[in-house]
Amino acid sequence: MQLKERTLNRPFTLILIGLILLSAGCQHITKTQGINEPATDGKTVPADQTAHSKPTELHPLNGKIIAIATGEPVSQAELIETLRHRRLVLVGEKHDNPEHHARELLLLQALQNGPKTRLVLEMLDEQQSGNINTLSSASSDTEIRKQLNWNDRNWPWQDYGPLISTALKNGNQLRTGNLSKPVLMQIYQSGVPDQPRLSTVSEIPEAIRTTIRQQVYESHCRTMPIDQMGPMTDIQISRDASMAYALTHQLGEQMQALLITGAFHARKDTGVAQHLQKLTSEAVTSILLTETDEAIKTVGDAVKLNTGVTDYVWFTSRSEEKDYCAALQQQPHQKDR
Repeated sequence: MQLKERTLNRPFTLILIGLILLSAGCQHITKTQGINEPATDGKTVPADQTAHSKPTELHPLNGKIIAIATGEPVSQAELIETLRHRRLVLVGEKHDNPEHHARELLLLQALQNGPKTRLVLEMLDEQQSGNINTLSSASSDTEIRKQLNWNDRNWPWQDYGPLISTALKNGNQLRTGNLSKPVLMQIYQSGVPDQPRLSTVSEIPEAIRTTIRQQVYESHCRTMPIDQMGPMTDIQISRDASMAYALTHQLGEQMQALLITGAFHARKDTGVAQHLQKLTSEAVTSILLTETDEAIKTVGDAVKLNTGVTDYVWFTSRSEEKDYCAALQQQPHQKDR
């Protein structure tokens, strides 16, 4: 029994690392590009220490917000005014870019409307749901972290604590978007369980599933054969389903729901939006926070790469460069038995 558990847990460790890499999102969001981007490693640069970012301030797209439908830049005020009239908003980040966390907090503060606002976080899983009800606008950061059993190693409090505190102080609904580790293990070992939160998993078309499988393979830095990506693909799709359910379940008619997640989940062609189509007729608006790159210099380039993928791209400077495949490559590998 112990040998079996070790055999299962070793690849499962790779899954968890790889899925965190995948959920962080890609730098150039395209329809076919493999995803190989990071999540945080617990050493994220604080939002006020932007000097640690690479000097991309002179990039022609840095700070610009591009509306993909019109192919034109929009101001921050114009974006916010548009979002005020959208019920379902997805914001995709690169998890370790401090500018992305600052933009997310700005959007939440601009859009929040007391109990009529629901904030869903990928950084919270279903095991933390019950404790959310014990929190209030008067809860201190220390109390919040204790009640939520916050995992600072995976999700630094300095990055996501301000979102949670701001939501609680404004009386917003706070919802968990992610699946717990036991459920992820269950999916890996036995398949997707039959529960309402995951009801849309089976409805995802095979073409999209194939695309996700390829990107899961890339997120694992090709350290495992692609024909072993089936359970990992189920996990990734299930996480999207979970976040879609959290956004829509018992959402009041006058409410708006905002999701903060990795860029890959916020893509409209493969991510959470695919599940929302099964759950509601409401329009979904996606904003991808995207680091500038020398390969994308014009608005036309950005529109070409993002048509059908997102509604808005908000460019930021780049965070510190890291080798995110190292964590996977250092893991011991073992053939299936």
